[in-house]
Amino acid sequence: MHEQRLDPRPAKAHLAIRLVLAAFAMGTAAPLISSCGAGSSGGGPGVGGSDSPGTAGTSGAGTAGTSGAAGTLGNAGDVGTAGTSGGGTGGTSTQGSAGTTGTAGTTGAAGRGGTTGTAGTTGTAGTTGAAGRGGTTGTAGTTGTAGTTGAAGRGGTTGTAGTTGAAGRGGTTGTAGTTGTAGTTGTTCTVPIGPRCPGAQAQNPNPFGCTFAWGRQNPSGTGSLSSYNYLQMVANWVESGIRSDGTYSSCGGCSWLSSRVSGSNLIPVYYAYMIGYYGHMNGLPDQNTNPNGANLATGGAALIKANRQKIIDMYKKYATDTYAVWKTKPLVWFLEGDFIQYTETSQGSPLTMAELGQLAADITCAIKSNMPNAVVAINHTTWNANEETNSFWCEMRRADYDLVWTTGVGSNGNYIESAGAAGYYNAATATYPYIHTLTGKTIAVDTSYGASAMSDSWSNQTAAVINNHISNGVIGVNISSNPPSNYQTLIQNLGTLSTTCR
Repeated sequence: MHEQRLDPRPAKAHLAIRLVLAAFAMGTAAPLISSCGAGSSGGGPGVGGSDSPGTAGTSGAGTAGTSGAAGTLGNAGDVGTAGTSGGGTGGTSTQGSAGTTGTAGTTGAAGRGGTTGTAGTTGTAGTTGAAGRGGTTGTAGTTGTAGTTGAAGRGGTTGTAGTTGAAGRGGTTGTAGTTGTAGTTGTTCTVPIGPRCPGAQAQNPNPFGCTFAWGRQNPSGTGSLSSYNYLQMVANWVESGIRSDGTYSSCGGCSWLSSRVSGSNLIPVYYAYMIGYYGHMNGLPDQNTNPNGANLATGGAALIKANRQKIIDMYKKYATDTYAVWKTKPLVWFLEGDFIQYTETSQGSPLTMAELGQLAADITCAIKSNMPNAVVAINHTTWNANEETNSFWCEMRRADYDLVWTTGVGSNGNYIESAGAAGYYNAATATYPYIHTLTGKTIAVDTSYGASAMSDSWSNQTAAVINNHISNGVIGVNISSNPPSNYQTLIQNLGTLSTTCR
């Protein structure tokens, strides 16, 4: 589960779960074909350049000039071979001049001429017989433009449009990709925004109010959490009591709300890991607990396909039960950590991104239609490649969700991960401002759990740093595991921060 995620990050995008965790313009060079002009030993008439005109451009073969006729009395020498420069060495005849204007291309055959009929001195190669397919008329870019037809809908960091927008062959101006950028700043998502969930309230991008929210995991013990009223949120995982058939004996989250949260000013957060817990009960542990056998990263998608309605019904019932004890204040549902894992190729039968998007939409409505005050957050997995991030959030448009939740640091500029840097494999998309702009949603952050838990890198920052995160859409952070002992003091020392209602 999310609290036991692995975090193996290679230099490029990879298949891993963080749970408890050009084409170039093809300037195809025409082959250089040496043409041999041979003279006979008997001294016959010197034959000039070939009769056909020396064309250039599309065929790239530079034939000798039309006026390169040899003299009628010029007996050729033994062998007047034309080299790569089109030069024919002459024979013994003194009168048979070879065409002075019969220019030879790099592949053009020079006329067989006499001693004075030397080709090459005036028969310069290349002036009219330009080699290479394309030439001056084979300009690329006008017909093989990259970008207009080669724009990648969810393009990568450089958004090269090569494979579908290949430029015309040849032509020095026919470069592809330089103007045909796509993706990182202008993705072309064609998925329409899904309908509102029946009975749901208006979307709530600020469930914690307009003050930057500080939170923590549910502390141990019993009784009211009113002593934590210096915070704005408190989190709990649900539902570990799920059985293999998708039912549960009691609503643990409901009891938590009634016994601990109700007497406080805190906004509760559910880490809703229903699919994860359901998988555990059906022989699919988290990947890091059984990396070499069946686990959620290999069989989770097949489990979803076989039990899709059952999963939706689990969420429906849990929302109904929760609403019975929590009717007024918002309750934020952090849905399924590392949700994107069910589309990965490690799965035996992966979901498509579109199937995952529709599943998110159906789960969201199962919650919001049965708990009108619910606020639904969809997880952004920070190990996504740039293309995955764009595709994932494009498909999530199907869902009537309120905000994004992710795991990240507060001490690395705008980068979500501590490893984030210019040149990192997903540096273009793994930033708070990018996700905020891409989705149009606010962002709640946590510091993860279990083996991947991070120390607090938020409350020990300056107000200017936190205000920058607020300007990039971040509305709060849950210091998930082991908040610092002076957590309250650190928060108070920050003073008044910018409003999150923007």
